Amino acid sequence: MNCREAVEHLYEYLDRELTPEVESKVREHLKACPPCGEHFDTEQAFLKFVEARCRSRCAPPELKRRILRELFGE
Repeated sequence: MNCREAVEHLYEYLDRELTPEVESKVREHLKACPPCGEHFDTEQAFLKFVEARCRSRCAPPELKRRILRELFGE
């Protein structure tokens, strides 16, 4: 797996949505490639930060509906 492929799978990797085979390839690449490993660490820290902030405050229902409409075109 090269850097481009690893980055393409990064969020799926963080969310544990990859097949075991692809997950293993991404993991091995992150271990062997310091720049990609650092990128992973940064993205993981960002997601944890957002998750912590979202727990303390709920978005208003209308905002949730607007976001879903934008994401899914409904």
